[in-house]
Amino acid sequence: MRIVLVVPGGVDPVGPRPDGTERVFPFLHGLVEHLSVTTGHEVLVVAVGHDPLPGRWRLFGADVVNVPIGVHARADVARAVRDVVRLSGEGGRPDVVHGWWAGATGLAAVVAARWHRRPSVVSLAGGELADVAAIGYGGARSRGSRAIATIATRGATVVTAATRWMVDHAAARGVCVDEVIPLGADRRVFAPHVGIDGVTGRADSVHAVIDLDGGGHEDAVPGRVVQIGSLNAVKDQATSVRMLAELRRTRPDAHLVLIGEDTQHGRVAQLAADLGVADAVRCTGCLPSSAVAAEVRRAQLHLVTSFHEAGPVGVVEAAAVGVPTLGTAVGHVADLAAASPPAAVAVDVPAR
Repeated sequence: MRIVLVVPGGVDPVGPRPDGTERVFPFLHGLVEHLSVTTGHEVLVVAVGHDPLPGRWRLFGADVVNVPIGVHARADVARAVRDVVRLSGEGGRPDVVHGWWAGATGLAAVVAARWHRRPSVVSLAGGELADVAAIGYGGARSRGSRAIATIATRGATVVTAATRWMVDHAAARGVCVDEVIPLGADRRVFAPHVGIDGVTGRADSVHAVIDLDGGGHEDAVPGRVVQIGSLNAVKDQATSVRMLAELRRTRPDAHLVLIGEDTQHGRVAQLAADLGVADAVRCTGCLPSSAVAAEVRRAQLHLVTSFHEAGPVGVVEAAAVGVPTLGTAVGHVADLAAASPPAAVAVDVPAR
């Protein structure tokens, strides 16, 4: 098959950039590798807005083409859609066009598929339907973004989501999801340890780990809590730091490791200093998946404090190595908390 994936980025070549950073969505890397290498399909990845200038490179044998999108003005989006339509037909008509996120990428995928008279898939992968007034976040807050999401989801042959929670969230916005396809972790990297009792065991085992009173596996460091994801207002790591400050009143050994790019320019670290817990908070910055796995394996607990998550991959990565999650009831946290036995504990998203 000839498969066209339309993505907003996260498809850097394997290995760090010259500045040491990696702009990678691990699940997209895994998908491209599986489709191109494992199953032998012909894959074209069109990255809309990955870089400010046009570019081409190879990723796991697939062609990647960057299409700049400027400031996402109407003319920018229209130009990007035209480019995706043109590129998707290079080398022959595609068999399917798959857009990740129901924004400009999903719109472009639907238009390209219609142009080539082929089926399309749109995957809800973020906040394209969200409206979080407290932080001014979500595609539903903009008339233009709402219109794009409507066209993308109504025009797609199939709409998918990563979690049952996202299905319900979409339904509340009038969007029907056809299939739930969870985002996964690379089991070659996030491999379970022998003797894990935290994730697949009884509910009381999960709660024991969340109380930091036992459970987990032999590599777990007492009091160690990790959180995976870019430091930003949506994931709200500031709440994690405040929770740690409270926890250390009774558990002075508790410490927090924040794994991900700091998009808030040191605000979280400054908050930790202001609360007197700077020595108990470590911000790692971007890490390759192998280093993320190593950090998580040494934790007793993975934490999620997000206002919104369509399918937080960090929850799945933590579960894969035997570390349970405590978090706000979003995405995989809500789904796993409802499983039997539960593999996470979810709390309602408070008004913040």
